[in-house]
Amino acid sequence: MLKHIKPAEVETGMFVQGFVGSWFDHPFWRKKFLLTEEADAIKIRESKVSAVIVDVALGSAPQSAAPAVPVLAPASALPPRLPPVTGRYTPASHAPRPTSFRQETRRAAKIVEKSKKKVGAMFEAARLGQALKVPEILPLIDEIRDSVERNNKALTNLVRLKNKDEYTYMHSVAVCTLMINFACKLDLDESTIRSMGVAGLLHDLGKMAVPQIILDKVERLTDDELITIRSHPVRGHALIGDNPDIPDIARDVCLHHHEKIDGSGYPFGLQGNEISLAARMGAICDVYDAVTSNRPYKDPWTPCTALARMLQWKGHFDERLMQVFINSMGLYPAGGLVRLNDHRLALVVDNCTEDPTGVRVLPFYCTSRLQELEPEEITITPDQGVQILGTERPEFWHFDNWEGMRHAILSQSMPRSAAA
Repeated sequence: MLKHIKPAEVETGMFVQGFVGSWFDHPFWRKKFLLTEEADAIKIRESKVSAVIVDVALGSAPQSAAPAVPVLAPASALPPRLPPVTGRYTPASHAPRPTSFRQETRRAAKIVEKSKKKVGAMFEAARLGQALKVPEILPLIDEIRDSVERNNKALTNLVRLKNKDEYTYMHSVAVCTLMINFACKLDLDESTIRSMGVAGLLHDLGKMAVPQIILDKVERLTDDELITIRSHPVRGHALIGDNPDIPDIARDVCLHHHEKIDGSGYPFGLQGNEISLAARMGAICDVYDAVTSNRPYKDPWTPCTALARMLQWKGHFDERLMQVFINSMGLYPAGGLVRLNDHRLALVVDNCTEDPTGVRVLPFYCTSRLQELEPEEITITPDQGVQILGTERPEFWHFDNWEGMRHAILSQSMPRSAAA
């Protein structure tokens, strides 16, 4: 039985079914969970949501004597609904079963090979001025979605491995995969997730109108060449045109994926809320894949290095979406703060190079007892009990001198006053 209550009425023991209000106003990436910690209850009480939906059949009921009445959980816990992709779409009758990283890597390799042929052919057709046949690639997007749901690390890991001759279209496959994974983490509806996949595939379509010699240039671009390369969002938007098979989300991401939150991006210098949710997501996925891939003019960064540096680029990305992206990838940058499912906070040491599914962390603080722990490194993998729930903000826990505290934890001698 679902019941709407005010945020101030939230107590531990309640089962949260959803939030009423803007997605950006509530403090959790999960929609449904049992509220077990007072710290989480405080987050909800201090949030800007207009109401909280609790299931009194799965958790404790509000103190109010008013009887619970059935209500429909609204979609308001999600970002604003985006235009769906056109064309026929029948959702799968069941979610794909999770598989191991090794098992899914074999399937993902076949998807990558198929993508090279289909997306490469589509881009070449665009280069020749032919109309895009989007319905032909929708089954490929569905395969990517299924692979991401079975094990999201397999395909996202493989699509980073691309040579310079196939970079432009395989970068688009990679961004498609990242956008789908990102949208799944945000619990967007099926049609919107599919549209996000189309947006990822077409976001760099305008590079088909840029001379290859500029795209492959190792040396610093001249001013004229820079103007040409920065014209690709507008050129891509023009190539898409009024094709009825292409969703508006794809047009938006194609045109605006190089805009930045602080207004320093291009082609229009949009800032803040002038940039749509989809374009903000596209900006993060585009840059992440670009800096973790082999390029003619630079060596790739590791995923953890990329995430850590992107977090430092203030004003480039939506900071809250950046945290969701990190959680969606399960690749936590070294030095970050995460919460574990056993009531501990931990410092990320590194992701395991020998095991793409593993993360090395130093648990150092108990959130249920609000006390420090002796740091002891552990490796977290998907097949064990202890798991990472997501990233945390040091300031929420009053870790004001986080840099100094981080150094102390790594030195195995955290001062007693650090968390005061």
